[in-house]
This record gives sequence, C-alpha cells and structure tokens, in this order.
Amino acid sequence: MYISKIKLHNFRGFKGDHEFTFKDGINFLVGNNNCGKTSLFRAVDFIQSGKEANPYITKDLDTAEFVSVEMELAGKDLDSFIDSAEGLNKYRQYIIEDNGLKMLRITRSSEETEIIQNKKPKTLTIKNVRVFNPKTNQYENPVGIDNTVSALFETQFVWADINIEDVADVSKTKICGRIINSVINNRNESWEEFAKAHAKAFGDIQNQLAPIEQTLKNKMSEQYGNTEIKFNFSLPELSDFLKFGTINLSDDGIQTTSLEKGTGMQRALALAIIQVYAEIASKINDGVTKPLIFFLDEPETFLHPEAQSRLLEALGKIAQSSQIFIATHSPYMLRSFKSDSHTLYSFSKHQGVNSAEASTELNLFGESSPTWGEINYRAFNVVSYEFHDELYGFIQVHAIDENEDYYKPKDFDQYLCQKNPNFALDKKYKHLKSDGSISEYDTTIATYIRNVIHHPENPNNAKVSVEDLEKSISDLLLIMEVINK
Repeated sequence: MYISKIKLHNFRGFKGDHEFTFKDGINFLVGNNNCGKTSLFRAVDFIQSGKEANPYITKDLDTAEFVSVEMELAGKDLDSFIDSAEGLNKYRQYIIEDNGLKMLRITRSSEETEIIQNKKPKTLTIKNVRVFNPKTNQYENPVGIDNTVSALFETQFVWADINIEDVADVSKTKICGRIINSVINNRNESWEEFAKAHAKAFGDIQNQLAPIEQTLKNKMSEQYGNTEIKFNFSLPELSDFLKFGTINLSDDGIQTTSLEKGTGMQRALALAIIQVYAEIASKINDGVTKPLIFFLDEPETFLHPEAQSRLLEALGKIAQSSQIFIATHSPYMLRSFKSDSHTLYSFSKHQGVNSAEASTELNLFGESSPTWGEINYRAFNVVSYEFHDELYGFIQVHAIDENEDYYKPKDFDQYLCQKNPNFALDKKYKHLKSDGSISEYDTTIATYIRNVIHHPENPNNAKVSVEDLEKSISDLLLIMEVINK
C-alpha cells in the first residue's frame, strides 16, 4: 500500500487546488527553496495529526477560505491489510476498486460540512478525519476513525534540520526499533537468567510489602467485605526495556548520545540507519503489513557525490518494499531516475504562490538517459553547453541514419531548418583554418554554439549568450519531440 495521490487546497503556499500523483517507488521533488517541496511532507502530517488551520493555510488569503488535504492510499493488498490489522475493519466499507486496484480516500479540512450519516445529521470540522464512501458518494466520519488514521501507515521523516530524536528512536514501531527487534531474541539464555533474577528481586519486594497488603485488606474488608489484595510486579516485555535505549557515538574518544552531536554527524547517523534498514528490511516480519513511508528532505546534505550515489542505491533497495519521497537540490540523486518506478515534480513560485508540475520523463536519449545535462535542465531549469551538445549530437546521429551527408555541418544545418522552421542561417561563424586564415559562413545558432563548444582554440567568435543558448535548446527539443514520437 502506498500514497497514490495528494490534493491540496490553500495549503502552505499552494493557492486553490493542486493535485499530485505518485508511484510506489521513489518520488523526487525538486525546485528552489521555499517553493513548496516540503509542503507535501507537511500535508501528510496534517492528515494524521492536524487539528487547526492557521499553521497550514496559505498566507494572504481571505479568512473565510478553508484549507484541506486529500490523500489517496492504493494497493492490491489494501483490503487484506485492513482485514488483518487490529481496529481497521471500519475501513472495509470505504474501499474503492478500480481495475483491480484497491483505494481509500481520506481527507482533513477546516471547512465545516453538514452531512447525513447513518440517517442522522452530523457536522464535520477540522478535528475530523473523513473517508470517502463510494456508496453514498460523500466523505464521512465513522466512529473511531480519528484515532485510527495513523494506523493505516507509518511515516519516517528525515528533515534538513534533522530531528535525531525521531530517527534514533528505538521504539518497536520506529525504523531503528524495527532493526533491533529483527535481530534480538527474548528467549535466549541471558533473558532467562534475567527473568529469574527479576522474579527473586521482586519476590523479596513483595514479601516486604506483605504488611501493607494486609493493612489494605483490612481497610477494604471494613468497607466492602472480604477482599484479597496483592501487589504484582510481573516481568515487562523486552520492548518495554528497549524503548529507554539510546544510540551513543564516540567522537575523539568521547562518547555521548547522538542528541549531543552536531547536525552533520546526526544526519550521517540518520542516513546510516536507513541504509542498514535497507539491508535487512526484507527479513523484518512482525506479522503486520502496515506500510512504512519515508520522507527525506535534502538527504544529499553533507554528502559528497560518491556517497550520494551509494545512498541512492540503498534507497533503491528500500523502495522495493517502502514508498520514498525525496526533496532534493542534487542532480546526483536523480542520476538513476527510472520512469517506470519514479516520479519527478518540479516546484516553483510565482508572485508569492507555489506551483508544481510533473516534469517530462528523464528519457530523452533512451538507454543513455538521464544525462547530467538532461537532469539539470529538466529538474533544475539549468541551461548548459553540455545539454546543448547532447541534443545536437543525438539529433545529428539520427539525421545521419537518414542520409550520411548530414555529418557535414552545412548539410546538417539544412536538416535543422527543415525539421524546425525556427532555425535559420542567421549566424555568422568564423572558421579558423590550419594556415591561420579565417573563412566566414552562415549557420544556424545551434551549429554556431556547437562549433564554439568544440573549438575553444578559436578566439574569433563572440561568446554565446544565455538567451541564445536557451532558445537553441528549446528549438532542438522541438525536433526531439518529433524524433521520439
């Protein structure tokens, strides 16, 4: 089960309605700072625990406007999970089926809504989680759902300003606790010895409390009749002891808890925990199929490119069983982008309002994609000589397959003009001959830029402007659309 869709309304910089669709693998969120990438992270938190609108509503909106988040959970295993998980059977009647895929739609909204539920009027507020009923075609709030929504899926956030307390939490429901519980055995010899020591220690305590028990018995008997009273100190579950554990780090020979270390070391620990989880996730089986969804904010921080690549490999392993959301500024994190299992959203801000669009799949060059130039252009809106050269070379190879004469720059210019009328022989390129003389001829801006890139030894041509580079790349991409049809 995974988050297949999120709809925002007036949520944290997103004015009006905005819809996002996701895959069950890795979902990349890119764009400048303060453009709404982590607003999607907050939207998930809003569904699970938001009880007031002010921290979430888009600024500068009329106070009458409302804020809401709608989430769609999907998966072929959705109904079997609901049937097997304790307390979730109330969701059974709300399952939607579409082409074999099972879905639940849940929402939280600050807009008060009056509905008729089970033949009775009911008012829904921001305090109510609502689930869509396909039979009544409305959002409803069945009894107990507000307390069970967090049981539908588990979240693990790793923020840019890392909160190591959450990542290093050894509670059995957290990632670190899951790692520990996957390898320990509370029925080993050491545990049996501890159980005997516990029984002896608290047996002695119970003996000391016998007079108190007798006094309490006498008091109870005077008021309510004869009653037996006994203090009981049974052996706690191993998990009760583990939840008080900490992760300690030694730096320059001084050991302290991870809470006392710097941000860089804390982030490194958080990512190391995730990588370890990737190695053993397939072996963790506690009989519960509740999905664990990861939200990573700029995981590349403090990591050099090679380490980023290794991290992405680890995340790829996790993505086989857990959905992952990554907000990133790094092209290295997109180097292994796969259109069949990954999504990419590019975020931007215009006049103070956030927007996002699903970027074109990073597969312009087939098996060679994505290239560095393609990643930087598609994901980060960076124009570069590298991307221009990639486009020019790819199109020329395709042209040569039609006619081998197109390897000649002048003939290839004719090809470009035929394929896209935006190109014209409107640039003059000064060719430096081997004898030092110069010959000048008309060429397209694309070939002019290609020649400038490939012949830095020739100082006789003007530098390429950013505007010319942007225009040429845009026009080459139009030809690529024709080629890739």
